[in-house]
Amino acid sequence: MTSATNSTIENLADAPAEDRLASAIGIVARQFRDRTAIVAQAGGDARRVIDYATLAQAIAKLEAELDAARPLGIVARAKRVESLVVIAAACGRQHVPVAFLAEDARDLVGELHDWVTIDDSLALPAASPSQPRREFESVPTQVVVATSGTSGPPKLVEHSWDSLLAAARLAEQWHGLGWLLVYDATRWAGLQVWLQAVLTAGRVVVPASRDPDVVAKSIAEEQVSILPATPTLLRRLITSADRAALAGLTIDRITLGGEAADAQLLEQAKELFPGAKITHVYATTELGEVFRVTDGKAGFPAEWLSKPLPGGVRISMRRDGELLVQLSRDTAEVGTGDLVERRGNRFEFTGRRGDVIVVGGAKVYPKRVEELLRSVPGVADARVHGMPSAITGELVAAEIVVSDPLPEPSTADQVRGAALAVCREKLEPHAVPRVLDIVKKLATTPAGKIPRR
Repeated sequence: MTSATNSTIENLADAPAEDRLASAIGIVARQFRDRTAIVAQAGGDARRVIDYATLAQAIAKLEAELDAARPLGIVARAKRVESLVVIAAACGRQHVPVAFLAEDARDLVGELHDWVTIDDSLALPAASPSQPRREFESVPTQVVVATSGTSGPPKLVEHSWDSLLAAARLAEQWHGLGWLLVYDATRWAGLQVWLQAVLTAGRVVVPASRDPDVVAKSIAEEQVSILPATPTLLRRLITSADRAALAGLTIDRITLGGEAADAQLLEQAKELFPGAKITHVYATTELGEVFRVTDGKAGFPAEWLSKPLPGGVRISMRRDGELLVQLSRDTAEVGTGDLVERRGNRFEFTGRRGDVIVVGGAKVYPKRVEELLRSVPGVADARVHGMPSAITGELVAAEIVVSDPLPEPSTADQVRGAALAVCREKLEPHAVPRVLDIVKKLATTPAGKIPRR
């Protein structure tokens, strides 16, 4: 990219937030028509490449339709990432509210009365309501996103374009990079990835699946330098992908989010990708990005509870360990549902309030048991959850994935026995799994997390 283009992209921060995406795409399309914007189905036989010129043309066409119809709002029901980018950019510049609904949040569309749905055809329905758009409030809702459902059924959250793009980095060091997209593109984390990539003339690389070997192939073939993922997805890549393929990967940055990253995973990531800068982002759909941890350690420094963080954010803790967030002095504290505890000079996450298993009145934190199981030689990954019990209310159940290959001379059953023995030795009796199954792989939610309920 030329220095003039770099300077123009950096100056996007001075433009209205809702115009930035379309403007960035237009800048790149005019100077580098064939520059790749999105690689879809990477690592598979159906690989597709979409350039910036194609995106710009589609945005202009949809903008003209939006200007003519002037709908109250748009519900993006597209499945292709390139379609979501076009819808977002066109709606932003036309000041039309837009909603991104993941598959498990589609039932919430009834809350968006009289909004028009657009799919991958990128065309407004012929029968679209033709009525003048109502005037919005002084701080209008521009973007609606559904939560991941980690703490219950998904719900709609309203954001402005300013809050949606608050974490975007436009400095030259971020320009022209390849970003892997393994998140659901319609959720908060996924939106942040493709927005950041396209705003800075980068490439969004979407693997054909989340299969570890496909992901590794995509990173290698498409020259991905930024790897955003949940700890669950990163752990699966590290423990299950072909070792030879992993050894050849060069990653500049790993950005973890959506779940707590434990010390073992961070050490594994450092060993496999020694040149990568590892960042753990704490963010929620409701609050946006709250803070970043960049020292490569689990949790966050204990001193953060006593001083304002960048942007004026303050964090504190309830007596029961729930993390509280206050975005500014003018806003109220918000309970996050995430539990933390102090360990030395740091606070580490112990799990979600809703994930706690109660066995006869005693609490069990699944994350702690999972970390212990993963410390057993031969255990690649683990999931711990509660099972109903007529006597104790709940019992602890677990699933483990054994390493491939297994450490010599162990068998899968011997690894299972060793895992149970470690649990009995180091856990209180009520926290020991009563059921421990060996599975080929752990189920994950659409958001890339381990479900515990």
